Amino acid sequence: MDERLGGIEFGGTKTVCVVGGRGVVEHEERFPTGSPEQVMDACAAFFAAHEVAAIGLGAFGPCDPDPDSPTHGWITTTPKPGWRDVDLLGGLRARLGDLPMGFDTDVNVAALGELAHGAGVGLSSLVYLTIGTGVGGGGIVDGRLVHGLVHPEMGHMRIPRSDAERTTFPGVCPFHGDCFEGVGAGPALAARWGDPAQDIGADDPRYAAMWDLEADYLAVTLHAIVCVLSPQRIVVGGGVGAQRVLLERVRPRLQASLAGYIVSPAILEGIDTYVVPPALGAQSGGIGALELAGLALTR
Repeated sequence: MDERLGGIEFGGTKTVCVVGGRGVVEHEERFPTGSPEQVMDACAAFFAAHEVAAIGLGAFGPCDPDPDSPTHGWITTTPKPGWRDVDLLGGLRARLGDLPMGFDTDVNVAALGELAHGAGVGLSSLVYLTIGTGVGGGGIVDGRLVHGLVHPEMGHMRIPRSDAERTTFPGVCPFHGDCFEGVGAGPALAARWGDPAQDIGADDPRYAAMWDLEADYLAVTLHAIVCVLSPQRIVVGGGVGAQRVLLERVRPRLQASLAGYIVSPAILEGIDTYVVPPALGAQSGGIGALELAGLALTR
């Protein structure tokens, strides 16, 4: 019988702890991402009740996934209050003991889950982009998670905008203003349109304009992702990103933006199955964290 694995998905708003096997969540607990001490104590309490052989950690960023770095496992320059320069992996090791642990970004972990058990089964490359409280992207190329200098930051690519549009809405990212996160994440939509996106219904006069503009911004971002990483599929998740109204609008915009330059049936003929919502739904991160735990166990 396979050993039981543990996973933790640290999101900017909520944290999810899971126990199970590769591709299977048996137990799950969700709680708000409060202070670092509160969250690490809650995770330790969960795993005290569920014995596991290894744990995979997916963390919001920016963070440091480089095993050779002195700050490996840290949350680094995040704008989330109280979380900057937090040794997350070290704090959990102090509470949970010497278990094998894998650490990566939450979106890389979600990409891993979708590749192994969801929308990417049978593929070797995939991008997972989440649009919610923030925007993040995880990439897999030739079956390997993309890292590099630090890790991908797909949500912070700059969006081409006119000076007049920047004057109308400068963006909410504290670092870059009108990067995609600054104009396309949930808080940006609420700031620009006066209400959270989920509160603006189809009968609201703002509805079409909001989603059309969001799709314009997302198409620019996906264009860059396709040209740089050439993924076999793009999975768009998160409270904003997985909305059907957005995906239906962005697919033809991406085709138009690429303008026939990328000669692939996936783009030219199969766009509806190229840009897709997560097949694992809200469990992409949890199942990906279990997959990362399994990899940590075999190293």
